[in-house]
Amino acid sequence: MTSVTSSETAAGSRADDGGDEPRWARFPRTARLLTGRDYQTVMRGGFRVHTANLMLVVSARSEGQARLGLAVSRRRVRRAHERNRIKRVAREEFRLMRTDLAPMDVVVLAKPGADEVSMDELHRQMRHALKKASRKCAQS
Repeated sequence: MTSVTSSETAAGSRADDGGDEPRWARFPRTARLLTGRDYQTVMRGGFRVHTANLMLVVSARSEGQARLGLAVSRRRVRRAHERNRIKRVAREEFRLMRTDLAPMDVVVLAKPGADEVSMDELHRQMRHALKKASRKCAQS
């Protein structure tokens, strides 16, 4: 029988050292759009990538890594738990693909009906849109 200190609880150890995830799989502050100005720059100067239930607004960057912003509005997705689900899927797919993406800023917007789509379909659409956006940014 092993003794567990308060700093070694399951939740504590995960929060302290990031768990078993490799360093590239995290979602640090540097990978997020943080300010209103960042969002405005992307929304005004970016191109759009559409799927059936998502729209990504993408702006190429000259250097650095890809960054993600989320703008899932209540007008498009009424229930909070559905908005959170869409944002969780977008963050997860972006986090997993971040090292393979071209330097770009991405804002994810939900279209009406996105709340009725399955998790698997949302994951598929987000992956497809990110790959398409990255190819387009790499060409420019």
